[in-house]
Amino acid sequence: MITKVFWTVVALDAIAALVLWKLFERGTHGLLVFAYLVVVGAIVGTTLAFPLLRSEGWRTAALIVLLLPSAGLLLSTVTAVANTVQTKRQFSGSAYFQGAALELAQAMVKRDVVLVKQLLPAAGDLNQPRGGGTTLWQFGVLQADESDESIDMLRTLLAAGADPKRDTSVNALEVAAAKGPRLTQFLLEAGANPNLLDEEHRPLWWRTMERGEDDSSTEILRIMLDHGADLSLRRPDGRGPVGYAVANRYWYDASLLMERGADWKQEKLPGGSVPELLEWEIVRRDEYPIPVPEKMRKVLADLKGEPMVLPAARSHAAEDIRIPDLLRETRFEKLKEMRAALTRLAQQPDWVRRVAAFFEEGDGTLKNQVALLLSLKPEALPDDVQERCWTVLREQVAWYDSNSASFPKKPNGWLLKEAAVIAIGLASIPGPVRERHSADFTALRNRIEACRKANDPEAGNLADLQKADWITR
Repeated sequence: MITKVFWTVVALDAIAALVLWKLFERGTHGLLVFAYLVVVGAIVGTTLAFPLLRSEGWRTAALIVLLLPSAGLLLSTVTAVANTVQTKRQFSGSAYFQGAALELAQAMVKRDVVLVKQLLPAAGDLNQPRGGGTTLWQFGVLQADESDESIDMLRTLLAAGADPKRDTSVNALEVAAAKGPRLTQFLLEAGANPNLLDEEHRPLWWRTMERGEDDSSTEILRIMLDHGADLSLRRPDGRGPVGYAVANRYWYDASLLMERGADWKQEKLPGGSVPELLEWEIVRRDEYPIPVPEKMRKVLADLKGEPMVLPAARSHAAEDIRIPDLLRETRFEKLKEMRAALTRLAQQPDWVRRVAAFFEEGDGTLKNQVALLLSLKPEALPDDVQERCWTVLREQVAWYDSNSASFPKKPNGWLLKEAAVIAIGLASIPGPVRERHSADFTALRNRIEACRKANDPEAGNLADLQKADWITR
């Protein structure tokens, strides 16, 4: 009995392995293929060992061992087959339509315009939702591409009563936008609505934004803007299209939107206003250097009410100090070298603004490096840059607190080394900014003193903020 069950499972495994291998598409993730080979290898190994086993006990054990990988293989195969069948039904239209409507759908799959015309009268209302809420019009768009045959087929559907204005789903226009500008423009001119909201309550046309550096990368977006995209729409959280573009670093798109008149003043973005963020992006690109599209400079100049300025190319002699390179080397262990480099950098015009432009949101390490570098020459820092350095200091203290709570038995003083240096520099700048942040300074000082009392191995590297505390002097 054990033997019959064992070989039955092996036969099923062989069929499942062959079916699953056939279903693997070209480009299937390597880890999936590796897992498949491991499972098949385990089955093959158990199968080869089984004939050598003589006792019922060992054969029962072999069957149990075989069932472990077999269960995963058989389940994976059944799931893959079910998904493949469902996908084929969706592509053929049989998942959504029946009878004359299905015949029309299958003709649309072939993009057979003549047959589509013949089948239209019997297919019924092209705008009526069928299975899965899919209409014949939507299905036709999903089958279309940029070809003349596809456009002719869609024109035939429109002439037979298909009405894109009645389509409240984003799917058709979204698919068209993914396929190309010709199909997108055709649907928009036929009445498709670019302002429909997706599941995240974003207007559909926002999905056409992407990173790019010229008009070719914004072709679909510009078509949307030319055909009714509403620049005034905002998400429930208040963010508008410019804020969405800037938050995702779609700088060229953001510039295009502002050039078209999109409002940016209402945007609440971490790190600064839209003009500030755009200016810092341009400064960073100039420092690397990375080409800056003229549109970005023009829009910034318009926002500031200034003439557009194209900066002269920076020299790149061996002795030049490039800010990105300097920041990469900025850390506590190299304070002496940093001070020497900063002395040279400070001889260049506008150096503080250029360094401060690297206070990028979302990159805590880079912000820390910028604050540390700037704090070594505190007398040069204007109020707004001081504020940003204090923000970094506060974030570092919060980081220390989080690590201390997660790993209370481990020394965490090393997390405060650079924060203490930043604090020494900021504490030397008298004025309202410093006074506003006395609590931040005190919080850091108290944590450093706690590290000393706990004999933290890094305590000796932490600056003594008692000597820098303007509050007690």
